[in-house]
Amino acid sequence: MKQSYKGAAGPAAGMKLTLALAATLASLSGQAADNSIEVMHQWTSASESAAMKVLRDAATAQGLEWKDSAISGDGGKNLTQTLQARFAAGNPPEATQAQPQFVLEYTQAGALGDISSVANAEGWKQLISPELYQYMSADGKVVAVPLNQRRENMLWINKKVLDQYGGKVPANWDEFIELGKRMKAGGVIPLALGGDDWQEAEVWSDILIGQGGVDFYKKAIIQLDKDALKSPQMVKVFDTFRQVLALADPNRAGLDWAIATGKVIRGEAAMQFQGDWANGEFHNAGLKPGTDYICAAAPGHGHAFVFLSDFLAFFKPASQSVQHNQEVLAKVAMSREVQENLNLTGGSIPARLDVPRDRYNDCAKQAFADREEGIKDGSLIPSFIENTALARDLRAPIMDVITQFANSPKMTGEQAVQKILEGLSE
Repeated sequence: MKQSYKGAAGPAAGMKLTLALAATLASLSGQAADNSIEVMHQWTSASESAAMKVLRDAATAQGLEWKDSAISGDGGKNLTQTLQARFAAGNPPEATQAQPQFVLEYTQAGALGDISSVANAEGWKQLISPELYQYMSADGKVVAVPLNQRRENMLWINKKVLDQYGGKVPANWDEFIELGKRMKAGGVIPLALGGDDWQEAEVWSDILIGQGGVDFYKKAIIQLDKDALKSPQMVKVFDTFRQVLALADPNRAGLDWAIATGKVIRGEAAMQFQGDWANGEFHNAGLKPGTDYICAAAPGHGHAFVFLSDFLAFFKPASQSVQHNQEVLAKVAMSREVQENLNLTGGSIPARLDVPRDRYNDCAKQAFADREEGIKDGSLIPSFIENTALARDLRAPIMDVITQFANSPKMTGEQAVQKILEGLSE
């Protein structure tokens, strides 16, 4: 040790140095806290994690300290329960992934902040379809931003397996059932399907639209028209659902959707009804549409586009710095670059209507085209499965009956319809 250093830094000088270092660390700690933003989400599959990384990296590049709170499992229920517990305790995250109805519920509770200033400055209202914009704005305030516009009503097929059985994509539900029976007789699992209630309900909804049409869906589900709900058409939907369930993976109880998609990717199962997040899993596995797998609208759907969206909702900020961080993250999430790259990875299409589509694969390009047609003719319709079309208290009775029916082989279509009517009247 140099004597000159020791002499210059006596006890008093050492104390000053310690205090100066402590002050510097405190300043850095405060700065980090000022720039930090906690984001709670449920994107934990391979493609979802990669998509979230796009947003996280872009936010970090803008000076934000991203605090990741990933809550996986149970089709998003774990996220919902954790978020509600945090909110009840007065400690919600600054931002959270949320489905549209949850955005509306937290808005009605007065829990969300206001990012209208950045929304107005960026002209978001002109960049989003009206069908989607209604969920991010309430009482003249913008409270959330959509990361994507997903398509629920999709059929995914392992092309090699399909080629072994004629190579024809089923155009209607009779053809799907006939193809599935031939596959099952040949020792192939026709339908990869998990045991979550929402996975079962997506198949049921696909049948409803495929057999009854978009107008029937609007009457029965969105309007909850009793005549439509108790019609012979609705009974037929349940009867067809029973036949389709007979073609599903016999070991589907507790099966995660991404694991089911993996079975189709590997050829262990032939087909899957799943939203376009499955496209991200195929892409992440290095597969190409048209060569390794086929994507198509569910049988009988044409260009009907059943949409949902992953929103980032922003809770009321505790300080001006939090407000600033939320606005920065919102602007980043809605930028053309992030919207493009996030959805290229995640398999869906951007919420923004002005994002170029040339880098997207054929499945996504079809979604772009069908969304355009849907906006024109009214066949861009909200998903009730994914908490978009219906408030949760109205969604719940329908979901409960679908789940009961799927797990009660002796329940008839007539009984299921009656149970829906009773549940909605309570």
